[in-house]
Amino acid sequence: MKDVFEIAVCDDSSFDRFVIAEMIDGYFKDKSFLYHVTEYCNEVTLIDDIEESNRYDIIFLDIYLNSLLGIEVAKKLRSGGYNGKIVFLTASDKYAVESYDVDAAGYLLKPHNYEKFCNVMDRILIGRRKNTIIVKKRSSVEYISYDNIRYIESSNTKCLIHCSDGKVHTIYTRLDLMENDIDDKRFLRCHRSFLVNLYYVRSMNENFVMDNDEIVLVRKKSIKDIRRMYLEYNSNAVLTGDLAEIAGA
Repeated sequence: MKDVFEIAVCDDSSFDRFVIAEMIDGYFKDKSFLYHVTEYCNEVTLIDDIEESNRYDIIFLDIYLNSLLGIEVAKKLRSGGYNGKIVFLTASDKYAVESYDVDAAGYLLKPHNYEKFCNVMDRILIGRRKNTIIVKKRSSVEYISYDNIRYIESSNTKCLIHCSDGKVHTIYTRLDLMENDIDDKRFLRCHRSFLVNLYYVRSMNENFVMDNDEIVLVRKKSIKDIRRMYLEYNSNAVLTGDLAEIAGA
């Protein structure tokens, strides 16, 4: 997951933009997240920016805008490939049912209520926490997707999470606890010091060779069982197409 939450607030009322921005500020500061808010007074600029970069994790979108209804703006964004979270802002519940058509994450009535705002944000963040490891840092909390983890290495009282982007994150826990928490068939405990994501394994001899040529140790006493599980994973991955990206990397 990204280090910073990118959030857009689109509302033709400067006062309502200010209120939502203040709520965002309070919510994220309370949870020690890093975030960035961009405000829009019209939907045209928002649509143009998303078509160019598609960078926003969450969009707070007023229903009654200048030239288009927020529902129509959301439909344009979805048809253009935007798959982030959309939260509608409105003084009426008239379009609440239609909001489901664009997979809205929330529908907040004006005047804005901070408790209801926080409830919507909590639901959004819980959804993002699935299949992730939470890494607490000094000024933020980072969520690392299982998809991006090559392997996890035990080192004394901590674990080192080696990611596909080359970054290594530190978390203070035991590897056996992480193994129990990760409910994902791609991950295999291959050594007392290593939990490997088989998706990133290029080949196996006495040890695993990763897609970036790193070596992950395999427990010698269990090498036959580990090789069998690796081959079974490969067979299933070929059937589902999961090997395609690594093979072509």
